[in-house]
Amino acid sequence: MKTTNLLWSFSLVVLGICIIVLAGASLLRIERSNFVTRGVGLIDLAALSIFAYATVKKLKDKK
Repeated sequence: MKTTNLLWSFSLVVLGICIIVLAGASLLRIERSNFVTRGVGLIDLAALSIFAYATVKKLKDKK
């Protein structure tokens, strides 16, 4: 259970950082290269899959 909580919280932090980077750059109208946008997007997708896995595992362990 501790590993699941650690994965869940780590992926939530990574998702938050990705959102702040993308939204912050968009709000401040900072030009980002295509490479940076795609890289952050890939990190976001990886963190989202870990977040989904940990959430399902937490729900199964809860029952």
